[in-house]
Amino acid sequence: MRLAQQGSAAGPAGTAGQPQQGWAAEPQAGPVPGGPQQGWAAQPQTGPPPGPRGWRGNRSRMPDTSMGGDLVSDIGDDIAGAVMQAGMRFMGNALARGIGNKLNKALPAMLAKQQELLQTQITIAERHPDIRACLTDHVIFLDGGNRTEPMPNLNTLTVEQADALVAQLRNG
Repeated sequence: MRLAQQGSAAGPAGTAGQPQQGWAAEPQAGPVPGGPQQGWAAQPQTGPPPGPRGWRGNRSRMPDTSMGGDLVSDIGDDIAGAVMQAGMRFMGNALARGIGNKLNKALPAMLAKQQELLQTQITIAERHPDIRACLTDHVIFLDGGNRTEPMPNLNTLTVEQADALVAQLRNG
């Protein structure tokens, strides 16, 4: 017994009165030397856990019963939100299908109209290579001429109307 008492008083290295280090040390009360405590050793904190979304990830927040929150109403809100989201997705898909079907029907007609307009403009340019336009002043004129006319809407201009405009620019 005397050997056991001497060993515990002196410590493993024979240093009496000094605290032990490492695994053999007894737990000490108070903060860990070297800075504030973090993780499990830190003091308990109130409120949601640290992090951008709390315990439930990207879902809605945990109910706050201390502020009068009701678990049943929160679950109801979650269910209502899911139903609304599913309904909006269904409506969006139906709308996209409807627009897609109409667009598929209208697209060939639009392309044909665009091709017809382009062909008309090419015909006018080939018939009247000396016709020019000023986009700043919105007028047309003949190369080397001194008369101008207001620029017509090129999307609705026909070959016959272009012939009449050129005749008016030449004859005055």
